[in-house]
Amino acid sequence: MSQQFHHIPALLKAEEMTAIEKLISESSFRDGKDTATMTAREVKNNFQLDTSSSGYIQIQSIISGAIQSSPYFQIASQPKTVHPFLISKYTVGKYYGWHVDSPIMGIPAIRTDMAMTIFLSDPATYEGGELVIQTTAGPVAMKPSKGDAVLYPCQFLHYVNEVKSGERVAAITWIQSNIQSSEQRQLLFELNQVHALLNQKEKHAPETNLLLQVYSNLFRMWADV
Repeated sequence: MSQQFHHIPALLKAEEMTAIEKLISESSFRDGKDTATMTAREVKNNFQLDTSSSGYIQIQSIISGAIQSSPYFQIASQPKTVHPFLISKYTVGKYYGWHVDSPIMGIPAIRTDMAMTIFLSDPATYEGGELVIQTTAGPVAMKPSKGDAVLYPCQFLHYVNEVKSGERVAAITWIQSNIQSSEQRQLLFELNQVHALLNQKEKHAPETNLLLQVYSNLFRMWADV
């Protein structure tokens, strides 16, 4: 995916989705505006899982385990700190207008280098609800499979289309990366992918080791730890 966007298929496995769906069905939601900041409050029109709900901590634990065990997520984001997930729900008529995420979030505060949406609803069960990101090449709309994630830099304006039928549920978080620059982070991701391909062909070949050395030295040069 271009513009340093990453589509992560099946970040959540079927059994994890089943457990999350059960917990969500037993939990209560509140007005999503309660957690919006800056001008986002004016355009946010959804529901959000009450963080005091009994299932909230269990959902956090399931998703946190999934991202920790996902090589794709770890390599693409190089996470330093991950903000607690928010679980949002869009019923018919709900939407989230154009907005940009806050640059600093949480207590203690983190810098929001990347955002991630994990889609928790089957796209065949709802109409609308696409995540739309404004890129330099124009808007990109995404509505992947249940359990998939979209990871992207926070500097882009984005919105969630109005849901026309059904119900859209998603988990959202923000990441402070060990590599602050999105361009540097993407270069490291691509170098890692090339190294993995070379490593499959011939482990410890001179060119494979040299690429690993370049990757490691660039990471050391750019790391924000």
